[in-house]
Amino acid sequence: MLGVTRGVAPKVGLRPVLWFERRVVDALMAPSLPPDARALVMSYVDETLHVMPEHLRLGVAGESVLFGSVPWLAHALGRGDDTAIGRRIERWSTSRFDPLRQYVRLFHSLVLFAEHELVPDAA
Repeated sequence: MLGVTRGVAPKVGLRPVLWFERRVVDALMAPSLPPDARALVMSYVDETLHVMPEHLRLGVAGESVLFGSVPWLAHALGRGDDTAIGRRIERWSTSRFDPLRQYVRLFHSLVLFAEHELVPDAA
């Protein structure tokens, strides 16, 4: 078992997953947050995702790969930007497809918690 420490479960850490998840969090944050507060919110969401039980994290990572594949490919080809991801997230938040809507809801709840609990001036 290469790269696995005994007694420690490996973390799900695909680079495109993290790229898309960071874009989703950035799109959901209040635009008026100063850069240091934005970094604090991003750090909180990132840490929360990493401490999730593996079976839950694997599901979120799978959704990130699935839902983020088109935006990631557009970005890699130089055809996408963060405003397009923001518009996509807005549409997804009211989607009839429940897993898509719940994906946005998960990230939105993490962002809201961080904004109101960790950055009290943002509330």
